[in-house]
Amino acid sequence: MIPALRFLLTTFLLAASLWGTSSHPARAEPILVFAAASLQDVMTDVISGFEAESGHRVVASFAGSSAVARQLEYGAPADVVMLANVNWMDHLKSKGFLKQETEKRIFGNALALVVPVKTEVPHGMTDVSELSQILNTGRIAMALVEAVPAGIYGKEALMSLGLWQAVEPNVVETDNVRAALSLVALGEVASGIVYVTDALADDRVEIVALFPADSHAEIVYPAAVVEGRDRPEVLEFMAYLDGEAARRTFVERGFSVLEPAQ
Repeated sequence: MIPALRFLLTTFLLAASLWGTSSHPARAEPILVFAAASLQDVMTDVISGFEAESGHRVVASFAGSSAVARQLEYGAPADVVMLANVNWMDHLKSKGFLKQETEKRIFGNALALVVPVKTEVPHGMTDVSELSQILNTGRIAMALVEAVPAGIYGKEALMSLGLWQAVEPNVVETDNVRAALSLVALGEVASGIVYVTDALADDRVEIVALFPADSHAEIVYPAAVVEGRDRPEVLEFMAYLDGEAARRTFVERGFSVLEPAQ
């Protein structure tokens, strides 16, 4: 029931936001962006820049990529979807939910092992045995390893390094990567596997190691317009996302840029 209730609450809040603008018919309806939880900080910055430049209003909702995909399937009124995993985007495309020619794959990320700040452990580890030593100091927070991209990438990395079987009993799964980060920040777990950008956003945690890029699938953030929602202001937002200002904001937040500007 909890995911369903969360979905209903999100839809209600978005509907209320839209209803609140109905008394101003001359003003365009807001652009509704549904995005992965790991994008919350950077997309908040990007949206602020876009609103200031364009005069359009943007309403954003953030959740795990799997939850975002399900919300769209359940009929949530999104205009733009931005996920943390190409497989979930491909799933939505196969169901006919996205305007395929609008898809962009501009930004990437990396995966980090984090601990509560000032924890007495080695940093900058590259040896598998050292990673194993840290992972076995206690519980490990990860996003859902079968559904949420950060958890999927994390499990892939641990399996690739031969560590998954040993640490699986200590894994604490959360609805999204930000929830996993919070458990580490609060000291509720000994360590966590999150995106580098999440770790950089919270000074209560510190990175002790980066997982090799070849130990998991490439971390890509695809974005696309929802089928039938390609209003001029929505396409303007997508163009802004592909522009220099947005790219600069993403880089400042620790993301990588995968595509040249169009």
